[in-house]
Amino acid sequence: MGLGLEKDFLQKSLGQNPRLVSQCNFYPPCPDPELTLGLPTHTDLNALTILLQSQGVTGLQAIKNGEWIAVDPVPDALVINLGDQIQVLSNGRYKSVHHRAVTNKDSYRVSIAMFYGPNKEIIIGPIEDLIDEQHPPMYRKYRYGEFLEEFHRQEGTRRRVMEMFELKH
Repeated sequence: MGLGLEKDFLQKSLGQNPRLVSQCNFYPPCPDPELTLGLPTHTDLNALTILLQSQGVTGLQAIKNGEWIAVDPVPDALVINLGDQIQVLSNGRYKSVHHRAVTNKDSYRVSIAMFYGPNKEIIIGPIEDLIDEQHPPMYRKYRYGEFLEEFHRQEGTRRRVMEMFELKH
């Protein structure tokens, strides 16, 4: 709605039978947290991530203005991250969140994430209503399964999946 679209536009864009994946992460205490990361810097490849964090233990960090900031857990609250598919659909108006998880010296941490995205057959691309002369398309259209294939192809590398779908102007 913040982009001037209908209330259910995102749901329609992601199609029937969305891809839902859950993941639970356990981060044990680390005597020297500087020596390890819980999860390296990344963006989420889906549309939205809903995250529940352990209370009282900070570990999630997001980049803001070139600096890492802690996303402290808030009691009875969830963290919502925008993923790569929202960045593409919004034609870059919304950005997927670069984030990482760090370990804690004294306490373990648990996070539970639910990833919501399109099914593999859905065609993703910038929403037509968001393209004009001032905002040319930044990404080509693709089948979401193609995006997932590229994500898995880049396993073990510093992933740059989004770059594979960018249009060069």
